[in-house]
Amino acid sequence: MIKTKTGFAVILHIFLALMTIFGLSDCEKVINVDLNEAAPHIVIEGLITDGLGPYTVTISKSGSYFNQPTLPPVSGAMVIITDNYGTIDTVKEKTPGIYITSKTIGIPGLTYTVKVLSEGQEYDGSSTIHSHVNIDSLTLVKSESSRIDFGGNNQRESHFELHCFFKDPPEKNFYRIKSIRNDSINTQSYRLYDDQYTNGEETELRVANASAGDTFRIELMSLDEQTYGYYRTLADLLHTNPVFGSTPANPNTNLSNGALGYFGACAVSLKRIIITEAMINSVK
Repeated sequence: MIKTKTGFAVILHIFLALMTIFGLSDCEKVINVDLNEAAPHIVIEGLITDGLGPYTVTISKSGSYFNQPTLPPVSGAMVIITDNYGTIDTVKEKTPGIYITSKTIGIPGLTYTVKVLSEGQEYDGSSTIHSHVNIDSLTLVKSESSRIDFGGNNQRESHFELHCFFKDPPEKNFYRIKSIRNDSINTQSYRLYDDQYTNGEETELRVANASAGDTFRIELMSLDEQTYGYYRTLADLLHTNPVFGSTPANPNTNLSNGALGYFGACAVSLKRIIITEAMINSVK
């Protein structure tokens, strides 16, 4: 487990890179490193979706905390993506450390495997695209809360929330909901959800607070369990304050041989909405 500032910096790098890529086993390895100047590790980040390709695999190296946030790209790697239909895609390097697919097509139900050969080492990971789940609608909901003011009086306040509705398939599903408000995204724009209590049912999820004039793009990502586990540990680590607690370890990964990062595959449904004054006024 990484016990230095390096681990936290790598976590931040992985999170930022995943946001860039989108718009992402049972074998986990605990990495022990020296204090301050940790030995670099390869960082592999890739995401296959059922949306239009091409898709990107980014390869870099973790480094000293004092050299963050820019991590050196890894050039000259051999990257191969295969699926269980027999497609073999030898991914080409477009710019240093950025590898772009040419044959891979994201299809629900297929499992994708990445193999990376770099500096005499081999790294592997795989992920499956689950069922595509459509967003049925986005709806404004009025919410009220109360607070006690300085005079001891109970003050009621109202605000508006954007809710996402979809029909959960009758199978075990995991979701990640991404909310992009006015083309801005941050760590609070994501929500993870597991259908433990709503399997096969109509599902309603709160995704954001909303005001007149806001423009939202909502993405509903259907994940496999391993990808969900990666995002869950990543979310936990991003909300860990290393000043008041132990320095966090790196999130779970499905990559072999000590690589950091993640190779994921998922189905994505997207819906946009513009919040108008008329919509706000029509909410009861």
